[in-house]
Amino acid sequence: MTLSIHRRDLVLGAAALAATPAFAQDGLGGIRMPASVIDSELRGLSPTGGKRYWTSGSKGWLIRGRDERQDAMRIVGAETLDFRGLHAFDDSHVLAMSAGPGEASQLWRTKDSGKTWKRIAANQDPEGFWDSIAFVDSKRGFILGDPTKGRFTVLYTADGGETWARLKDEGVPPAAPNEGAFAASNGCVAIGPRGQVAFCSGGAGKARVYVSRGGGGVFVATDTPILADAPSKGAFAVAYDKHGVLWVCGGDYQKPKADGVNLARMEPGRVSFEAVAAPTGYLSGISVKGSTVMATGLAGTIVSRKGGPFQRVSAAPMNTVRLSSEKSAVLCGPKGAIGLWRA
Repeated sequence: MTLSIHRRDLVLGAAALAATPAFAQDGLGGIRMPASVIDSELRGLSPTGGKRYWTSGSKGWLIRGRDERQDAMRIVGAETLDFRGLHAFDDSHVLAMSAGPGEASQLWRTKDSGKTWKRIAANQDPEGFWDSIAFVDSKRGFILGDPTKGRFTVLYTADGGETWARLKDEGVPPAAPNEGAFAASNGCVAIGPRGQVAFCSGGAGKARVYVSRGGGGVFVATDTPILADAPSKGAFAVAYDKHGVLWVCGGDYQKPKADGVNLARMEPGRVSFEAVAAPTGYLSGISVKGSTVMATGLAGTIVSRKGGPFQRVSAAPMNTVRLSSEKSAVLCGPKGAIGLWRA
């Protein structure tokens, strides 16, 4: 249907936006952008400690990075896949998730830093489309997929990704007409400090966040103040802080500089989100570490430190951000872009 095509083809809108230089502001640091080594829309991102990280994207490409050094690789047999999801257990052990209709959604594993890869799972539902992957620990993890049979696809593993089972229907509320998730940043699933699981959606009027406070058994849907009255609008990413505050960001990827609520948060114990003041623009990824909150998208990157107001630290279009500490982060985006933030 039209909604699914628009939402799933996010890569077209991102690649069409020309990059602009990064810039810094006093007290908030800046973003260095080393030269791109591949022509790939990068969306999957996972730090592995220190200045090391993995990132993944379209055309079967992945990068194993250490600060500005980028070692690019393609998985043999997966050159046509779009790896929008990524989870690195450590620098050697990595799961890469591709997003696409039917069997184009696949899961590949390396345990030797990318020297060899093995496909360990593939979507068997021809109507399905995987959006994001997240792990609670080394064994328990989730894959979120677009709705099929009227409900979101939530897959669960208890063996590190070797086998997956779909959660029972009674655990996931029915999806609204035209509702779906966005495979924009591998950010539409978040794990909380006490094992909570949350995922976000758009395309159905108001963006919603589904929360399971009991570790993924039963999800409850909550509206957010982010609008989702078009296939390109909604909530794109969620993140918990260490206290259990749940953040959500989004907007309109087809109009990345448009006005409107693009950021909200829900305090522990509350049942509703409140809008957060932030610079204008579409946000597809968000990350929280300590007292630092950073969000990014095609309109650039914003950050709040120590409870201060959100300010823009870069105008360069990005897809994904992951904080590795309160003062450092890695970002990735269109045309193989890598960003390195230091406060």
